[in-house]
Amino acid sequence: MHSNNFITEDEFLMLADDYLLSLSPKKREKALLSNAMYQKILMVLLQPKNTQVSTAQFRFWAKKMFSLSTTETHHIVCHSGKPVATKECLYEVLVYCHRKSSHGGRDKTSAEVRQHYSWVPKELIARFVKHCPLCSSRR
Repeated sequence: MHSNNFITEDEFLMLADDYLLSLSPKKREKALLSNAMYQKILMVLLQPKNTQVSTAQFRFWAKKMFSLSTTETHHIVCHSGKPVATKECLYEVLVYCHRKSSHGGRDKTSAEVRQHYSWVPKELIARFVKHCPLCSSRR
């Protein structure tokens, strides 16, 4: 059932899995960041000298690719100055941004996503928009 003119979260998760399978095995793990990986990155950024967190290679990558933004109540992992969207919140992010762009297609939705978030692959945005029931009915 498509509520609010969007694919369901289960349908989106299948799209996300198909997207990951289309990538080379080496790129899959870091293409979409899980909440667990986000927490590991956060630990590295909060404790940059702690060698107990994951591997040296992971710590190097985390420090190189991400920065920490801090509010009064939260620490937020950012890439290019924007909060990282984890795999588990991507569906809500894409629904919000696609709705905010008035079902505006891949490029408008992508621009909306990029205003607010990072680490959201354009290819996954394209697949989400391509499967949007409202947008499909207009084609």
